[in-house]
Amino acid sequence: MIKKSMHYLCVLIAGACWSSLLLWLYRFIFLSVYQIDILSPYTYAMIANYWNGGGVLKSGDIFMLLGFFSYFPIVFLGWYYLAKYSYLNLVMKPLNWLANRGLDKYSGGMPEVNIKNLKIEEKKTLEQLVQERIELENKKNPLTDSAEFRKEIVEKIENEIN
Repeated sequence: MIKKSMHYLCVLIAGACWSSLLLWLYRFIFLSVYQIDILSPYTYAMIANYWNGGGVLKSGDIFMLLGFFSYFPIVFLGWYYLAKYSYLNLVMKPLNWLANRGLDKYSGGMPEVNIKNLKIEEKKTLEQLVQERIELENKKNPLTDSAEFRKEIVEKIENEIN
């Protein structure tokens, strides 16, 4: 319950930041392109007077309206993706990077080799580790050599015939 509440709180904070950042971006674009402040009530009164006075939209004005009305779908889409994001990763990613930095320092980017070397007192080269792994796999599956497998099949067939 607390984990879910924390997730909703993170979504609420991130969504508020996303909405305000997008609103600031839209305001900047509309001020620079159309010289209209979308946060000013005077602008909306002026547009209402123009519309009620029989004003006709030109082709450029339609693009302005499309841009203005695209704000809400983009905000909702952003909130949707923010709700799916795991915020624990946001906190854990720097901590994992710091923890793995020490492993990478000694292993050269191969933490599994470093961990194995730390368990064993003597240092082993990568070739030795690979050879041990191959031998271990061969012990698990001794019939990996096709020539030996064929010989055993031929012997079984001959024993069944005789």
